[in-house]
Amino acid sequence: MASSSKLPGTTAKKSILTPVMTLQGHESHFATWPVESDDLEVKDVSYISYFPDGKQMISGSRDKTIRRWDLRKGKEIKEAREVCENIEAVGVSKDGRWVVTADGMELKVSEVKTGIVRTFHEDNWINCIDISADSTLLAGGSSNGSVWIWNLDTGKLELVAGPFQCNEYVNALRFSADSRKLAVVSDLTCLQVWDVQAQKLVVTRESLSVIYSPIFWTTTHKSIVAASCFTVNSPDTTIYELDTSTLEPVGDPFQGHTSFIDDLALSSDCVLLASAGADNTIKLWSFESRQLLASFDVQVPDSLILSPDSSQLAYTTRDDTKIYVCNIPANILASIDHANETSRDLAKLLNSDATRHAVHHRPPISVISPVPRPLTATIHPPQPVFLGFLRKLLHSSRMDAVHPIRTNEPRSPLDFPATAPLPRPLVNPHEILLITPAPPTTQSSAPASTTFKSRLSSWWPLQTDHASPAIVDVPLAQAKERNAAAGAPRKNDEWIPDEDHVSTPPSPNPDSRQQTTAGQVKTNAGEHGSSRSCFCF
Repeated sequence: MASSSKLPGTTAKKSILTPVMTLQGHESHFATWPVESDDLEVKDVSYISYFPDGKQMISGSRDKTIRRWDLRKGKEIKEAREVCENIEAVGVSKDGRWVVTADGMELKVSEVKTGIVRTFHEDNWINCIDISADSTLLAGGSSNGSVWIWNLDTGKLELVAGPFQCNEYVNALRFSADSRKLAVVSDLTCLQVWDVQAQKLVVTRESLSVIYSPIFWTTTHKSIVAASCFTVNSPDTTIYELDTSTLEPVGDPFQGHTSFIDDLALSSDCVLLASAGADNTIKLWSFESRQLLASFDVQVPDSLILSPDSSQLAYTTRDDTKIYVCNIPANILASIDHANETSRDLAKLLNSDATRHAVHHRPPISVISPVPRPLTATIHPPQPVFLGFLRKLLHSSRMDAVHPIRTNEPRSPLDFPATAPLPRPLVNPHEILLITPAPPTTQSSAPASTTFKSRLSSWWPLQTDHASPAIVDVPLAQAKERNAAAGAPRKNDEWIPDEDHVSTPPSPNPDSRQQTTAGQVKTNAGEHGSSRSCFCF
């Protein structure tokens, strides 16, 4: 659940929570702790909890009453009211079957469906309780630092683990979601994680300030949320996510309060976090992104909870005995997904190779301009130039994937690719080589007709001191059909087509050929365009 990035400069505009329902019934009372006083009137409702269906709520106050509320009517269910002398904690099981109350040195377990109440006497004062997610275990912490775990499944509170001996005065505890571990806050500053089955201490850490608020496990079972000061230079107004194996901070902290934090509430899906501070604000946070979504001005907030579906927030204050139920604004709930998505995108950017290594860009690929280039001043001997042209011609043929024609298949005169532009020749093609085109080949079992490769090797022996170019079998085709396939312009009547020119192939002896000089180079700006000459075989 840890976040590796934090949105910089994230602030939320302060506003006022508007309750949609106010529950009234609890009364003010006079202080009995640390000493009994008739002069100090106290107005507070310290313990509130939703039922799993979100339709009812239970509350406990030092006016010595436990009250249940129908949230559909906004009224108390009076027949379900209980009277207790010293209310220290109230909890509802996740299946809605049990209501558990810590009443000094007694634990009361009420079965909601039947209304039956069982009372269990303990030897120590129980300060805090928690019920496991599967509603089978109950944990209680005492004022002498001991922690017990009972089996709640039958309602008989059979001891199954403990006591775990922590520091003095256990003021908060919480089961992990799988009920295998228990987080405990004792002596107001010591945070510990216990293995329930092994009944052994896993890890412990001292906070640098008092932990006033409750603690929560995330859904991964690997981290705990707590509000205190766990680093030397951080204020005690910070909320941390802590790794359960080391209790070291994970990701960025939640920072925004200017005074200590009284209460925390984390949604069951670990998406929304609510906090109440002594700076007279209630704040809503996106848990994954750590973004502050909203800050509400509330005078001296006390208790704070989120509804099971995270659509409502209920809180109490130290100024009165009312319970305020508020709908969380829809735009705030909608902004959670956006905040999480932005945080993930930022995390990917910060962790990407683009931010860790310099980017090496490839040089841009130059596009060959169709504008004709002037002839170079250097004229090479005829044979190397011709071989260079053949290399380009044969390379384009390989790129077009021309497959050899089998003897039992008719040969198409369009098999010869002529889509690549031909290089500008330095000699007149009619002075070098004129070939009488071969007639089209029909289907026959006889060997194939003479190929370009065989004629070339017989007419133009390569010099032994040059590297032989790669030559592939290319079938012959008539010039008209080949030019048509290439999309070439129609013929120029001033030029003699290959098929109309009758000539004897040149002598295989290269010494008998007439040497072409630079002065014999001719150019033609015919219908091929761009001052290019047609060089056909």
